[in-house]
Amino acid sequence: MLGTFFGLLLALIVLNVEKKLWLPLELEIINSRNSLNSDLENQKLANKKIVLILFDDKTQFLLRQDGIPIKDFERKGRDLIKTAIEKLEGSGVKAIGINLNLSNSSVNQSDEKLAKTISKYKNIVISNSIHSFPSTQLNNILRSASDIGYGELYADYDKIVHKLEPLDSNYKTFPSFSYAVYKTSERKDVDKKLKYKNEFYLRYPSEGFTRYSFIDLLEGDIKPKNLKDKIVILGIGLKSKLMRDQLLSPMQKGNFISDSEVQAVAISNLFSRSYLFKLRLKDFHFSFIFISMFLGVLFSTVPAIRRLIAATVLFIIVILSSQISYSHFNLLLEIVPVIFLLLGNLIIGSLVYLQLNLQEQNVKLENSQQELKGTNIQLSTAFMELNERVSELKEVRKQLAGRSEEERKRIARDLHDDTLARITDLRRYIESVINSENLAPVVKKHLESSIQTLGNVTQEIRRIINALRPSMLDNVLGLIPAIENLLDELSKRSFNKIQTNLETKISKIKLSESDEIHLYRIIQEALNNAYKHSGASKVEILIEQQPGQLLVLVADNGIGFQTDLPLNGFGLVDMKERAELIGANVQYLNKPAGFGATLEITIPEDKTLEIIMSENSSAVVR
Repeated sequence: MLGTFFGLLLALIVLNVEKKLWLPLELEIINSRNSLNSDLENQKLANKKIVLILFDDKTQFLLRQDGIPIKDFERKGRDLIKTAIEKLEGSGVKAIGINLNLSNSSVNQSDEKLAKTISKYKNIVISNSIHSFPSTQLNNILRSASDIGYGELYADYDKIVHKLEPLDSNYKTFPSFSYAVYKTSERKDVDKKLKYKNEFYLRYPSEGFTRYSFIDLLEGDIKPKNLKDKIVILGIGLKSKLMRDQLLSPMQKGNFISDSEVQAVAISNLFSRSYLFKLRLKDFHFSFIFISMFLGVLFSTVPAIRRLIAATVLFIIVILSSQISYSHFNLLLEIVPVIFLLLGNLIIGSLVYLQLNLQEQNVKLENSQQELKGTNIQLSTAFMELNERVSELKEVRKQLAGRSEEERKRIARDLHDDTLARITDLRRYIESVINSENLAPVVKKHLESSIQTLGNVTQEIRRIINALRPSMLDNVLGLIPAIENLLDELSKRSFNKIQTNLETKISKIKLSESDEIHLYRIIQEALNNAYKHSGASKVEILIEQQPGQLLVLVADNGIGFQTDLPLNGFGLVDMKERAELIGANVQYLNKPAGFGATLEITIPEDKTLEIIMSENSSAVVR
């Protein structure tokens, strides 16, 4: 029942939906077919019967009155049209179609001469707008023609002219222009199915018509043999007019064509019987609704695989039927709404089928949900316990890190207060012995060497003390000088082979005591890695304040670092753990091999107690 209801509803929606929603796509399908089937021999022969002589840009430029180009040719060029007709008739043309607006009067004498000229011949058809009718309003020029046809062509939504109405219901005594030209040239009526058909599509030729400029005809540049027994259409072909009308050729998208060229296409279609009749959807709405209801039932009751197979088969049948109708019967089926109906029922039917299956599965799911609920409670409990253990581990790690720093501090203090003091006393004693007068020169020389060794030991112990506990972090100087000191030590350790640089606009950074130590250790480890492993000749540290964070970059120009490998080294793991303790993020940035390594440290702004900016950028080069 659901499938039947939705099928009916979908059919009613499609039948009442705005036509322009799918018409552009329908027109594109027609144009594609015409392009693929454009080699119609009958139409090629019909095209050779038609010649276009247009008042185009060349004519407008060369044909002048009082030195000024003729703008309103349809009103001011009556004498020129008269001359053109006489030249055409002298060439033995079969019929002349004048696709110009001659309903408005011009100079009376010129109108009378043109009317008299036209009345001499029985093969001239004049195009006119339907607004000039009824016949009581026809002027002498229109009355003098053998037949009159109204301009029946109009543009669709994509601005391409496709359709014409051979017989309008309000003006049945006046045929279309193309129909009137056809009757005048052939001296016979068109097929009955065309005569009483209200609408059809044009089939455009792949090859254009023979066309000349109006000035060529007036100046005698067209050979009479090229016009003999031809149907000639006189019309306007100015580009300015084309831009205003916006007529495009379906065979050559983007190229403007004149309405006279489209009228020639219509006449060619009449000769070659290549016009395309359209079967309108509204003429078969009951069948359309029945098919939609059948599809709704079908797609809502069969499994997915069978449903897709049925939809594919029906789609192929629709395409083949449409193509056979087009190729053999010149009939156009509205394929887009049919395909939309097919796909819509497929989707809706699939949803209905799924809904029915879901109802059957709901009972099983309810039972499973009860089991899952119990399992979820157990998992939630285990997850909470795991979170507690993780929190405990973080706290233990924080305490261990604090104790480690305290132990470092104690060892540094012992080395300074005890070991360093003893070495200093020993050095002073040796210096006093050296200064005694009774000391032999050889012994004095050895003692002086010992003093130098003690000096080196003292310097190394001071370096170790500073590494264990940087004294600069304990005084008012703060983190920036401590980092500068690290760079100084790196330069000294490499015997000035590594050039170091600190660039920052910040004069002072204040973090909590533990956070400063952790950040200091991270930078210290990064510099150690650069010294030991990179082979760099230059190391730079950049510190800057960014929105919401403090950024620290440690970059070198060494051999680089494989960022895709996990941080397994002890030093790298220690850096990552310390960063987590202060809520920071640390990572090596991706750089091409051989272009060095860059460590990025980002510290949230809420972790900084104080940041003082200097007036000018500070850059210290060593």
